[in-house]
Amino acid sequence: MKKGTVLYVMDPLCGWCYGFSNVMQEMEQKYAADFDFRVIVGGMITGERIGPVSNMANYILGAYKRVEDFSGAKFGEPYLDFLRDGSDINNSEPPCRAIYAFGQMQPDKMVDFAHALQLKHFIEGKSFNDENTYRELATAFGLNADEFIESMNSEDAKYGTQQDFQWVKAAGIEGFPCTVLHYADQYYLLAQGFQKLESVEKTMESIMAGN
Repeated sequence: MKKGTVLYVMDPLCGWCYGFSNVMQEMEQKYAADFDFRVIVGGMITGERIGPVSNMANYILGAYKRVEDFSGAKFGEPYLDFLRDGSDINNSEPPCRAIYAFGQMQPDKMVDFAHALQLKHFIEGKSFNDENTYRELATAFGLNADEFIESMNSEDAKYGTQQDFQWVKAAGIEGFPCTVLHYADQYYLLAQGFQKLESVEKTMESIMAGN
């Protein structure tokens, strides 16, 4: 029987996606034999939404504790300092493009890469506009850093990333994270927003029982 695919729709700048990433990693570890896992990037902050970190810093500084309390994920002091400085630019496209490019190289490790990318930002306070952020990650995943940067900046990666953005819009997904099961040529919503692993599993089991 052909395996289904769990589609993890996320954005690297989304704090709730960061909180949910541990759930996705646990799911993949438990169900890798039964399902493929793919990350689809959402493009949360693109176009007119692109702007200085300072535009959203006060809101995030007031809200991150809720993500910590609910998900168990922790935000690093370097990230909080990054927010307080506020001079960097929030733009989802570069880190989304990195995830897409990585997926063309190591598709079976997309969930882990997306999580590692967010750790660079939300723990270490690294900028997604700094090429070295991606170089460090490429090396950590056993890739040649120069080749990864070249792939990430290629027209193919730019086009593929925009295709992901368009798929998300066409699917009517307006918030992240969102988890979708593609099985037997049908799409099923597993989770909209942050959910505990047990809740996602219960929904998945219900869907599979009906097939």
